[in-house]
Amino acid sequence: MPWQARMIYSVSLVAGLLSAALVAGFFGALLGVGGGIFIVPALVLGFHLPMKIAVAASVVSVIATSNAGGSSYVDQRITNLHLAMFLEIFTTSGALSGSILALFLHEWVISLIFAAMLAYMAHAAYSTRNLDDRRIASGEFARVKPDRIARYLDLRGSYFDQAADKHVDYVICGTPVGMAISYLAGITSGLLGVGGGVLKVSAMNRYMNVPMKVAVGTSKLMIGVTAAVSSILFFLHGLIHFSVVAPVALGTTIGATAGTMVMNRLHSVVLKWIFSALMLYLAYEMFAKALQVGLGIHLPALGA
Repeated sequence: MPWQARMIYSVSLVAGLLSAALVAGFFGALLGVGGGIFIVPALVLGFHLPMKIAVAASVVSVIATSNAGGSSYVDQRITNLHLAMFLEIFTTSGALSGSILALFLHEWVISLIFAAMLAYMAHAAYSTRNLDDRRIASGEFARVKPDRIARYLDLRGSYFDQAADKHVDYVICGTPVGMAISYLAGITSGLLGVGGGVLKVSAMNRYMNVPMKVAVGTSKLMIGVTAAVSSILFFLHGLIHFSVVAPVALGTTIGATAGTMVMNRLHSVVLKWIFSALMLYLAYEMFAKALQVGLGIHLPALGA
């Protein structure tokens, strides 16, 4: 393959992949998005790998980082296990659909979809940046009335917020919206190799009255199962290259372990500021890449 001929496998390349994946794993654990949202642009923009190869490598790394970070959030009693198992039904179904789409769409189209999703996530995080801290201080998370499905499944919970130094009780609502967005998150996972966490964290926090940190921990547990479904199809079609996957998976695992130790010590507004800034930057870079490959239009690269 042309990209393999251009890529000289060396110690410096492995170190570069490992370093990029380590950073991606750290922020992925910090924000509950699996690292794929960062590793895919890094592999495409920084290492010039084909989009589908980057997506396949990201999917495998998402499984590794979910195992590393998800168990830590469960131990800290941040993850809502009932909610995770409920939403995973819809996310897994969507992941299968998205993986099939990824095999047939042009790479520049996938990049364009990726950029649009990133831009939306930047806006969503910024527009709700102060919401969590205000709700925690006022106890508003516990005063919401659950919908019929949430009441039947007893989807509620509590956790200890280290930054606020208090126990936070919350009641889950908006489950129909959460179900629909979880299916879309699954499609996103299969199509873009990002684990679906970028949509699930925002959906749980914005529409289901789930505190940001609980959404992060719950998403972290779910993304590994979602990515596993997608990885089977990518493997069968020869898109998983272990020379790329090995350092990426190792780096994201180390980064995710470090990220889980930091997340609960930060205020939610800080997490959302970081999330929004990174999403906006990556959205522009992926949009510029899509225009260049698909239409021959060159935009200045912010990282150049």
